[in-house]
Amino acid sequence: MARKTRAEVEGGLYHVITRGNNRRQIFNSPADYEKFLSLLAIQKIKLPFFLYAYCLMSNHVHLLIERQASAVGRIMHRLSTGYAQYYNRRYRRVGHLLQGRHKAILCQSDRYLSELVRYIHLNPVRARIVNKPEDYEYSSHRAYLAMEPPGMVDVDPVLRHFGAKKGIASERYRQFVAAGIKQGHCEEFYAADEGRILGTEEFIDATIHRIGEPKREVRGSKNATTASEFRPDRLIAEVEKICRVSREEFCGRSKSAAVVTAKEMLILIGLQVGASRRVLSEIIGISSSALSRRCDAVRLRVQENVETRALAADIIKQYRSGND
Repeated sequence: MARKTRAEVEGGLYHVITRGNNRRQIFNSPADYEKFLSLLAIQKIKLPFFLYAYCLMSNHVHLLIERQASAVGRIMHRLSTGYAQYYNRRYRRVGHLLQGRHKAILCQSDRYLSELVRYIHLNPVRARIVNKPEDYEYSSHRAYLAMEPPGMVDVDPVLRHFGAKKGIASERYRQFVAAGIKQGHCEEFYAADEGRILGTEEFIDATIHRIGEPKREVRGSKNATTASEFRPDRLIAEVEKICRVSREEFCGRSKSAAVVTAKEMLILIGLQVGASRRVLSEIIGISSSALSRRCDAVRLRVQENVETRALAADIIKQYRSGND
């Protein structure tokens, strides 16, 4: 499911694609690839963001960025301008190197993060440049396999989806990527205009509500809870009762196991029932990026732990029954 919006979302996950003008080649030598990566690293320092994946192909670039304070558009303008100036000087050319504006597709992190990392890293395999993604030199895939230092790539939030221990997580990630080799091209991840939102109906409507655009009515689902219907006091009360942790505790700084569980249940279920990340961040007192990482961690535990799964199911059942 996808919809368009003009605004960007702080803490949002963006699949960014930029191409050479008329699909022409933009990297002619190893030095060109290295220059682009060095400029990317510089912008990551100057305009901080999380970088989960990159892949530099001969005529286009994929980046997977979690936006922080600085807009993706600003980051990409600086990066593209810097690289175009370098390229034109090096090859004594004039004119546009890159094809218009980049694409920046806002994606639902908990639904698409691992899938997008895999899809981006498999670009050289789909293009039949290499047989295995780890054989391609200009992507971040090798960092996930500990074949090279992660450097500017933020591998931990993704690897946590695959296990608590990094060695085991890297091997499971490798298997996950290998299983995707036969999937081929995914139009959903590619063919989108600037401003596209990719995610579930609930995610799209919550995002649009958050950035202040008119919210589309969602029909056909009795249990769909939109952002405008989210009742924070009701959810907090259910978390307090079922997790046996007071509001003051899980909205504070305690790091006890019970408090951490309560916080993560509030985040996980809040996002499911249409709360915005901004609202949940304000309730708990953490940043949007920290909230995203906590959500990723608890989703993994829900998948792997029967007790955690039952706890989440109990809370959401009680919350929804109270909203009927």
